[in-house]
Amino acid sequence: MADEPGLIPGIYIYCDRWCERCAFTSRCLQFRIEAEEMESSNALENFDALNLKFWQEMGDVLVQAMRLIREIAAKEGIEPGDLQQETVFSEPPESLQRDAREHPCATAALFYAGMVNEWFAAVDELPEAEESLLTHPPHSLEEPIQVIRQYQYFLYPKIVRAVEGRLSKKKASGSDMEDDINGTAKVALIAIDRTLAAWSVLYGEYPAQEDSTLSILLHLDRLRRSVEVVFPAARAFIRPGFD
Repeated sequence: MADEPGLIPGIYIYCDRWCERCAFTSRCLQFRIEAEEMESSNALENFDALNLKFWQEMGDVLVQAMRLIREIAAKEGIEPGDLQQETVFSEPPESLQRDAREHPCATAALFYAGMVNEWFAAVDELPEAEESLLTHPPHSLEEPIQVIRQYQYFLYPKIVRAVEGRLSKKKASGSDMEDDINGTAKVALIAIDRTLAAWSVLYGEYPAQEDSTLSILLHLDRLRRSVEVVFPAARAFIRPGFD
């Protein structure tokens, strides 16, 4: 199967594990292996085309989200420099994994996951809420909520892995390790980008939760900037098939 023409070698190494929304399932060996039932190649290609359109639209929303964050920051009197959160590695203790889990970027990602749960719980308690937003979202919010939930617990382990790799480089070296660090960090950054875009859609939909939505947007923006500081080469990493 690996010799089939059209398959992209290694495309599954630095993906976000969201096959239902992937635009390259017809060209991914991992998907072919894991799928219990394979549809025709034409059906997969049509499926991929729909997902490609979805992510292109989300990319447009991300541009609007960045503009929204800047406008909100200006309105709230937040200086652009305040959005930048510098992070510095400490000397690794006995456990690199523990140090990675305690890194500011990792703890910020874990804190974000809790913010999401609190936000949805608060929305469900609003007087006008008849059903849970998670189980019965309005049609217009189904897709951004899917994005938020997909990446809610995805960010933390990816950032921990990237940080642990960076700390491990003090004891070892090699281009393969550097590629894995940057590739992992880039996947985390893309997930943050998409999550920011999704939250920008929800901003304003629930006026009673506007402050908490704003807090989430600013928190994610700081996390995005921090990851870019710690992994300055991540954005430039070329992922097989995707970039």
